[in-house]
Amino acid sequence: MPQLEIATYPSQIFWLVVSFVTLYLIMSRIIIPRISSVIKNREDEIKNNIYASEKIYKETKIINDELDKVREDTETEAREIINSLKETTNKKISQNYNVLKEKLEKKLQKNEQEILKNKKKVLKEINAISLNLSDEILKKISIKNKKKNKIKLIINKNLKEIKNDINQ
Repeated sequence: MPQLEIATYPSQIFWLVVSFVTLYLIMSRIIIPRISSVIKNREDEIKNNIYASEKIYKETKIINDELDKVREDTETEAREIINSLKETTNKKISQNYNVLKEKLEKKLQKNEQEILKNKKKVLKEINAISLNLSDEILKKISIKNKKKNKIKLIINKNLKEIKNDINQ
């Protein structure tokens, strides 16, 4: 086996040292700095992304807080507007109700007075008609004057009772 020959050891050790030194220099001067710069760039990029995301998160939180405040203010303002409209509408309804009630009461009083006038008028007409009718009846059955006056008194008495019943 040629590897185990002692005479070839120094040349093998020489080339081993040369190749390891060359490999070490290439690795330490070229490859490792490139790898470390890539790693450093990645770390910097990650830090920048984290910083940017935290900044965006804070801005978003501020915007959300402002949005919530605006929403609450809008809701409060809308409630106030609705409440004022309700109050205004209720006042108008109440006013219109009172005005309408007064008009109806006046009309009712007017109609009641008219009905009372018509009742009085009808009662007077009934009185006159019944007196005329009783006169006619008495003439046809020829009753004396005394009985005629008595019948008039009875009719008047009955009419007064009817008037009292109606007025009550």
